[in-house]
Amino acid sequence: MKDMIKRIAHTIAIYIFIILISTVIFILLFHAPILKWLDVFFYRGCVFLLLSAVISAALTLLAAKKLKRLQLEAKDAVVVFFLFAGFTLGWFTLLPVTVERSVSVFMLSYMDQNDETGMTADEFGDVFYEKYIEDFGAFDKRFAEQELSGNMVALEDGSGYVITENGRFIVNLFRLCANLFDTEKWLVYPNDY
Repeated sequence: MKDMIKRIAHTIAIYIFIILISTVIFILLFHAPILKWLDVFFYRGCVFLLLSAVISAALTLLAAKKLKRLQLEAKDAVVVFFLFAGFTLGWFTLLPVTVERSVSVFMLSYMDQNDETGMTADEFGDVFYEKYIEDFGAFDKRFAEQELSGNMVALEDGSGYVITENGRFIVNLFRLCANLFDTEKWLVYPNDY
């Protein structure tokens, strides 16, 4: 029994070590000059996540070969792959993706850099429009992302854009999520409010 507990503890330690190494690799990939052409940060992160998860599985298989006393198997590589992928997807979407897209992050960061005099909500609204929308092109970036993602397509005559079936599917997922978690409905039913 004591040996089994020891082996389980060592296995967990190996899992954690490999997940930490894979996390460092995941973060470093964002600083490498690869996939810079993929403008959608979330998509680039998903590719890096998959690559890092494969590396985590490969490291687990390597540990299985080198540390025979732990009796690691191929199933351990699968477990580490999914543990790493699930954990990393969670914090990646919660933190970096939020930082990259969030109005709240911009608002608080702007206030932090311009805190001397205070601002009214109307003043901040003007700053938001001038800087976030116009200067930094946040709307244009999000618009281009939707076309790149296949959620909308330009009309052949160049007169505008229409939503695609893929876009409708995404909207239906958003509406399902909004209804399940009782979020603000005006985001998913803008004409009803």
